[in-house]
Amino acid sequence: MEYLGINPQIELFINRNSTPNWIIEDATTDFYDLTYIFKGRAYYRINGTVYEVNQGDLLCIPKGSRRSATTDTANLMISYALNIQIYDREGKDVNLPFPLISHIGEPEELHSLYNELTFEWLKKNRGYELKTRALLLMILHYYFKALYYKDNNVNIDKRIQRSIRYILSNLQNQIEVEVLASIAGLTTAYFGTLFKKYMGASVKEYINKMKINNAENILLSGEFTVQEAAYKCGFEDIYYFSKVFKKIKGFPPSRILIENSRSDRQEVETLSKRISETNAV
Repeated sequence: MEYLGINPQIELFINRNSTPNWIIEDATTDFYDLTYIFKGRAYYRINGTVYEVNQGDLLCIPKGSRRSATTDTANLMISYALNIQIYDREGKDVNLPFPLISHIGEPEELHSLYNELTFEWLKKNRGYELKTRALLLMILHYYFKALYYKDNNVNIDKRIQRSIRYILSNLQNQIEVEVLASIAGLTTAYFGTLFKKYMGASVKEYINKMKINNAENILLSGEFTVQEAAYKCGFEDIYYFSKVFKKIKGFPPSRILIENSRSDRQEVETLSKRISETNAV
């Protein structure tokens, strides 16, 4: 299952700061309990088994589970707790493919998402339901990357993140490795090694992939020629562009234009047929 069409709904969200006497009474949940432990320690009894959770852990308690909890009085738990429903496009329940307990760590990106969700949830401005649902999807996407897709790039070094932001903002230009290394504050050689460690590709391979992905989007719009798409992505030599495009995508860029043209003709033919049928009536 790809989980691309899931429809999550928040029933309750709370930034939980436990007191020494804090407890969750024993009961069966009629929602998914997605709790991220920000600090401290707690003990959850789930379906008869006690689990210790600590800072950086994620609890994913399935709907219909028997659940109770207490905190460690010497190390009070602070957590972000989401009680959610997860449906598919037909409105049927969806089971999340996460372990009961996972160690996520303390990534800045995740903390930022939870902080923003807290802000929007408590403000409750007009339309907040849409914004909080969007943030929930982003949080779920983070967990999918870390736990389901096994994306090794979840916690990318901040220096590499800065260089990636520069790349994505300058796809129309020539991008020099020396400039990226300077942005990251590293020597060129070490930057290249660190980049490949986190991104699984050399700097040049990554730049070309992003440029070609951008070129594909431009061509799919049907508004530009292959040559124009090449120039917009920083390729001055259209033959080199076509060679790189085919190597990455497995087909030449001209194929997109051909398929777009064929699709347009079919739409025109269908429309003409409908008009003729209407006039005949």
